[in-house]
Amino acid sequence: MKKFCLIIVVVLFASNLSAQQDTAFYRNEVKASVSDAFLAGLFWIPNFWSSNRDPNDNSSLYANFSVSYLHRPLKWLWVGVNFVNYFGNKISYNWREYDKNGNYNDFSKSKIKYCAVIAPEVRFSYVNRKSTILYSAVSVGVGIEDGYNRKYHKYPEINYYFQVTYFGFSFNMGKKSNIFLGGELGLGMKGFLNIHGGYRF
Repeated sequence: MKKFCLIIVVVLFASNLSAQQDTAFYRNEVKASVSDAFLAGLFWIPNFWSSNRDPNDNSSLYANFSVSYLHRPLKWLWVGVNFVNYFGNKISYNWREYDKNGNYNDFSKSKIKYCAVIAPEVRFSYVNRKSTILYSAVSVGVGIEDGYNRKYHKYPEINYYFQVTYFGFSFNMGKKSNIFLGGELGLGMKGFLNIHGGYRF
């Protein structure tokens, strides 16, 4: 087992070293991503698993959209920022209003909870080929959530968010190999799985 792990480490370092021998690479990247944000929906909904959760809180899986800019000072190192917004968890309100004669009207109101996050990102790419890039990354940021006030939530509120990308990839295409499509497997504000596309220059 130790020999197998050692071989894996050597292969990764060798491939990275080989890739860095070619010094030509694009230093800037813009990217747009979409995700189910499945895990974010489970972790950030308060009392999601609680038996006394508000029955008017019609929780649903989150969906999100994000845009990113990353600068690449070294072939294997990327630094930049994400703007992530996600929505879901329909919040509903029902109430009754009486007039002075004792008559009443029932009212209802609902809103999709929304959150906007700004999160710096650091990415490490361990395979850098003209056609393919494989990488891992981490992001930590702050977000503002919007929604109607609840018993256990007062809006708007500020929260901290994270994203750990265990495995990410991009397939580069186009005449200059600077247009790309790819995906990420991770945990956090972008969810479990997202797909993306973008441009490098």
